[in-house]
Order: sequence, then structure tokens, then C-alpha cells
Amino acid sequence: MFMKKIISVILILSFILGFLCLFISCGSDSDNSDPDAILNYILKSYKKNGLTSWWEVVAIYNAGENPADYKGFEELYLSLEGTTNLKMASYVIVADIAVIKGMDKNKFEKYEEYISNLKNLLENPTDKYTINDYIFAYLALKCSGMNFQTPLLYYFTQIKKTDGGFALSGDSGDVDMTAFAIPAMLLLYGLYEPDGPVIYNYKDINVLVNAVEFLESNINENGTFGSYGSENANSTACALSALTGYYKNDENEIIQKISDGLALFKVKDKKQTGYSYLENGRVDTLATAQAAIALGDLRNKTSVWEKLYLEYTEMIKE
Repeated sequence: MFMKKIISVILILSFILGFLCLFISCGSDSDNSDPDAILNYILKSYKKNGLTSWWEVVAIYNAGENPADYKGFEELYLSLEGTTNLKMASYVIVADIAVIKGMDKNKFEKYEEYISNLKNLLENPTDKYTINDYIFAYLALKCSGMNFQTPLLYYFTQIKKTDGGFALSGDSGDVDMTAFAIPAMLLLYGLYEPDGPVIYNYKDINVLVNAVEFLESNINENGTFGSYGSENANSTACALSALTGYYKNDENEIIQKISDGLALFKVKDKKQTGYSYLENGRVDTLATAQAAIALGDLRNKTSVWEKLYLEYTEMIKE
């Protein structure tokens, strides 16, 4: 009789434990599919583990938090000091984000020097540098509140590929470069150029429209994008950010399809937080940061670059 009672108690406890496990599992799966929850998990991992790239700073800012509060911020921005255009641009971008969040600009000793160098680059474009240099130099200066005449208006029309895309080399467009070019063109051709010709409807600009059409024509059936022969999270996230900035509507069918595609790269191992470069891979830091930026863009219904530009220009008006 006593043994029967023990067995009954064990069975009841097993049932309760099984129910709890099921409940916890369901809850985790739900969080795992919710973009806001995923973004929050990524931010928590950055706080715990520290920052490793300037893309993570952009992701944190885009999510509404202060990157300077995260471990490793000072070491990170100091590591961006250098002579390459991309390093200088990323340094300026990180500095602008920090200043918006209340940090003293004087803390960034290389800021004015890099601003001057990047401005000279944009005013005198040559074949010596790639489209990547010009895109991020422009984003850095534009998001620091600068308005100036730039040959980039002409430059983009000249380097566009026949398929409407942009690339570092070759005759065909590349998803990544085209996705980076679109946010720059949105600011360049939008309502934000008081010192130049104001275009009141950027959707009439052929070079921009062609770039958007190029991206849309390269969406895979599952909503992903590929670059260099493989479907990957980085290309998918960058395309999602670019088109979110263009449409400014997270309910757009194309945006929803790409958002579903990006979800395929979410690492399924619950002990890891982030995205893999290829589906079913391990967490990749760059893929995770660019996915986090895209998730923030979906939440904000615009690109992080427009957000940074508008917030910085509003700050310097005050």
C-alpha cells in the first residue's frame, strides 16, 4: 500500500514536471520567433560579452539604447583609429552615435581630422577607391549633419551596372553593395539636401528605383538573399534594411517575405544567441549585428541611417 502511494506521487510529479517543461519550451519557441524578443536577447548578449565591432554599436543605437553603457565601448572606438576610409567613416559614425547619447565630442580626438579627410574624398572621387569607400564616407558625413555639394549625385549614375545593381567589381550587380547604396541614395536624393537640388519624390530617381528593382528581382523563394554563390544572413539582413528604409512599411509583402527569410538564419541552439552566416550554422558576430540592425529598422519603420541623420541634425539645432 505504501509503495503504491509512492508510485502515485512519482507519477503525479512526473506529470507536473513534464507539463512545466512543455510550458517553458513553448514559451522559448514563442520568444525565438518574435523579432523584438530576439533583438532584446542579442542586446543582453552584447552587455554580457562586450562589444567587438562598430556594427554592434549601430545595432544597439538603432534599438534605442546607449552603446557607451556597454562593456568594451571605449576600446572599440579607439580600435577604429586608422588611415583607411572605412575605418575613418566607422569612427565618425560611432562618435556621432555616442554624442547623440550624451558623450562629449572632444573625447573623440580624431573626429575633425577624419571629417576633413572624408569630405575631401567625396569632393574628389577617383577610381582609386571603391563604391564601399564612398557610400560609408557619405553616410558618416551626412549623419554628422553636414550638407554639401558632392559629385556623388553623378557618381552613382556612372557606376551603376546594366542590371540596376552596384558592385565592387565585374559587370553584374551585387546584393550587398546595392543594399548599402540604397540608404545612401535615399539621403542623397531625398528631402535632406538644402544646399543642392531638392528632389521632392525620391521614387522618381531612376538610379534609386533601378537599385530597388534589382534587389527585389534577387529575392529567393524562401525570402533570403545570396551573395558570392550562397544564401546568407548578411545579404538578407542588409537587403531587408535597405528596402525597409525605402518602403517605410513593415507590412509590405516584400518586407514580410524577407523578414521570414532572415528568420531562417536564427541559430536554433538555445544556448546561443544570434544568427549564423549560413543556415543551420553557428553564431556569427557580423551576421548577428547586421540582423539586429535589420530588426531595429523593422521596429522603427525606417533605416538606421535616416534615424541617425534626423536625430543628429535635430540635436545640433538645439
